[in-house]
Amino acid sequence: MQTDGGVVPKSVGSRTGDAVRPVGVRDVAARAGVSLGTVSNVLNNPDRVGAATRERVESAMRALGFVPSRAAGQLRSRRSELIGLVVPDVGNPFWASVLRGVETVTDEAGLTMVVGSTHQDPERQEHLLRVLKSQGVDGLVIAPIVDRASDWAPFGDRRFGVVTLERQGAGSTGAWVSLDNVEGARLAMAHLLEQGHRRIALVNGPSSVSWCAERRAGVVLALAERGLAEQDVVVDVEVCDLTVDEGAEAVAPLLDAREVTAVMCVNDMLALGALLAMQQRGLRVPHDVALIGYDDADFAPALNPPLSTVRQPAFEMGVAAARLLLRSGEREPGEHVEFEPLLVVRDSTAASASL
Repeated sequence: MQTDGGVVPKSVGSRTGDAVRPVGVRDVAARAGVSLGTVSNVLNNPDRVGAATRERVESAMRALGFVPSRAAGQLRSRRSELIGLVVPDVGNPFWASVLRGVETVTDEAGLTMVVGSTHQDPERQEHLLRVLKSQGVDGLVIAPIVDRASDWAPFGDRRFGVVTLERQGAGSTGAWVSLDNVEGARLAMAHLLEQGHRRIALVNGPSSVSWCAERRAGVVLALAERGLAEQDVVVDVEVCDLTVDEGAEAVAPLLDAREVTAVMCVNDMLALGALLAMQQRGLRVPHDVALIGYDDADFAPALNPPLSTVRQPAFEMGVAAARLLLRSGEREPGEHVEFEPLLVVRDSTAASASL
């Protein structure tokens, strides 16, 4: 395997008595009858070696079972060709699409992704960042669940630096890609209010997660625009993780008590769980209770009824983040790409006959 800065052999081994010792470049050089420098050039700068000599060295490698490693190349060149990605949940179709977008760009650049999920757990985020730092990734794309730039500051000096999948505050010099979460949630809540709903459950994640806080701010904005007090309309339900199971469990008491006429979830996984809970209770959606999600996951239009939601262009956001990351040497301080949300109205929020 060629690297930019050199290679060392993997310990595939040759026998000395009963012991197995690694096959090294010295073994290759001795078998091929060339210098160590020639072997190094064959591995790292093959164009500098004549065709006949190169073939003799490569033949010796094959005969000895020599397998190059990336490790030495990483140490010498300070390049790993790895990109770290930290997202809330790789099992969520939205984040899976973001990752595909990143991968499309990194593949073309010859880079490999190393991915981890935080599951809304700040301690897990810290752990993942420590692991990625130890692996020497060349850059980091992170959707942080705790907005603490000091956590990923060590990656700022890496080859590609850091791009966050969240909006940075005014004056920040960090690069970011995001969607206007306040506006997206405002659109969703405004739609429910226009349908006449005045008792609405908001199923949200921890307020420490930036986009959860922003989406609640959008809900409050939609109410304020209509002169409605949030305490009179919104029933806040907080979950630890934005999953199907959490969504079902979160809305169950409200559905049993018939406390709300509509449910707004801050992602489609929660909404799917809420829909399952509604169906288990024989509730008709939207006639008994309306439902709206957020993300427009691939499964949203296939549900029964099809799910109203707020569309985020997940794949395009991933592409934008990767492109911004790879432009590290050309980025302006605070450079960012922000996408606009789109309300997608489907049958799960049609005017409720019970209102």
